[in-house]
Amino acid sequence: MKKLINLLSVLTVLSVLVSCEYAKIYPDVPSPSTPVSYATDIQPILSGCTCHVPGGPSPDLRAGKSYQSLMDNKLVVAGDAASSILYQKVSTGSMSGYCNSTDAGKIKNWVNQGALNN
Repeated sequence: MKKLINLLSVLTVLSVLVSCEYAKIYPDVPSPSTPVSYATDIQPILSGCTCHVPGGPSPDLRAGKSYQSLMDNKLVVAGDAASSILYQKVSTGSMSGYCNSTDAGKIKNWVNQGALNN
C-alpha cells in the first residue's frame, strides 16, 4: 500500500510538471521619455531583416542606407508614430510578427522623439 501511495505521489508531481506551459517573455516596452538613438537602438532592429536589401522590396534597411530609405519612401512621420507606416507595420501590420513589443516600442519612441538620424 505504501508503494502505491508513493507511486501515486510521484505520478501526481510528474503530471503537474508536464502540464506547465512556458510563455515567451519580452523585456518591458521602453518608457517614452527614454532617449532613443537611431544608430544604437533602431538600426540593429532593422539590420535583422534579410528581405529589405537590394533586389528585395523597398525600403533598403541595410546600415548606412536605412534612414534615408525610410525618409525617401515617406514611411516615417517625425513626431507622429501613429501616422508612420513603419510603426504601423511593426506594431500591428504585416511586419508585427518580425518585431517584438519592446522593439516596436523603441521605434514608436524614436519616431515620436522626432525620428532623428542620431
